[in-house]
Amino acid sequence: MTTKRTTPPAVEPVTLAEAKAHLRVDHSDEDTLIEGIIAAASAHFDGQGVLGRAMITQSWATWVCNSPGVVTLPVGPFQSLTSVEYYDADNALQSADVAEYEVRLSGDFVTVQPKAGFAWPGAYSRPDAIKITYVAGFGDTGADVPASIRQAMLLTIGHWYENREAVTDGTPKELPMAVDALIGVERVGWYG
Repeated sequence: MTTKRTTPPAVEPVTLAEAKAHLRVDHSDEDTLIEGIIAAASAHFDGQGVLGRAMITQSWATWVCNSPGVVTLPVGPFQSLTSVEYYDADNALQSADVAEYEVRLSGDFVTVQPKAGFAWPGAYSRPDAIKITYVAGFGDTGADVPASIRQAMLLTIGHWYENREAVTDGTPKELPMAVDALIGVERVGWYG
């Protein structure tokens, strides 16, 4: 199984203004630097990052082999199933009817399988025979992301802003333990 983000989120979970307020920066001289740190923190946490969840609404695709049985979608929180595509017997890409599939919550993840009376399409034998595209994320804005995750991002942004080098005087500059504590409840692990 392979999973890849197909459409990135439209906004970051933390705005430049929120980050600057947290950093106590009241000038615009370092806006570009801070925006880069926000983007890096988002990448660190988001999707298949340390959080294991999509923060802001985004699209993902998971490719599986033919006749996969029940498919667990590795990135949540799940919002909607967008499409099911497959390579037919002639190795040509086709679209299946999304209405023939059901999604179910299974622990921290969502599973997809054909509804009763339906089956996965007869797909060409290849590791990426079936492509399942879906939307995941807490919502469309930073306000939809749990406060603990946003606070962990702000701590990370602050740490990276103050410690611009990975090592100082031979001592590694690790993230504060509070970051792990804040995201611990929201973090999921993928073991597929």
